[in-house]
Amino acid sequence: MARVTLTSAAEREYKHLPRDVQQKVRGLLNGNFCIDPFDPKFHVRKVQTPFTGYRLRLGSYRVLFEFEGEMIIVYRIRHRKDAYK
Repeated sequence: MARVTLTSAAEREYKHLPRDVQQKVRGLLNGNFCIDPFDPKFHVRKVQTPFTGYRLRLGSYRVLFEFEGEMIIVYRIRHRKDAYK
């Protein structure tokens, strides 16, 4: 089971999300996503920009993250129109 860590930028973005989206993100990052991040139901894909890592699709929002050993480091949680800028 991987441990999830949010960067300071991701924490700020999380605080500005609508409450229902915050609940979805919290439930996802504390639930089954930590056990098997590459389960097809999570729609995880590799991305090249703005950094080399992965993206998790959550409705209209994207969670951009990387793996470091047993940790998942979340860099961004943004609306899809702004996620890759």
